[in-house]
Amino acid sequence: MNQRNTKQKEIILKILDENRIHPTMQEIYDLAKKEDQNIGQATVYRNINKLVEDGMVIKIPSVGEEGYHYDINNHPHTHLVCNSCGKIIDIFENDYEKFIKKIASNNSVIIKKSLLVLEGICNNCKKWY
Repeated sequence: MNQRNTKQKEIILKILDENRIHPTMQEIYDLAKKEDQNIGQATVYRNINKLVEDGMVIKIPSVGEEGYHYDINNHPHTHLVCNSCGKIIDIFENDYEKFIKKIASNNSVIIKKSLLVLEGICNNCKKWY
């Protein structure tokens, strides 16, 4: 089935591309409303969920009560969530894919998708510790 690129989907993709802060669904909706006053919350939720399902966007669990955060960068990488300020940081390590392959090999499994989320303290907050 051919996928349509709707105006709403394009707005959401633009928001994610321009806001590499790993926004929440609510933040995406608020930004989308500024672009298109007629866009509905259900439309944003449906489009985000479809983008996640299609592998174009990564859904990152939150350590707080914010639900999920979203990342347009779907290249293999790790996320560090700061336990102090809640910021999510992308960590790119050359050995990430090697690490995932080793886990698969050592456990005789096939890993189709991976999401590694670390919790810790970001560079900004560590001065307070």
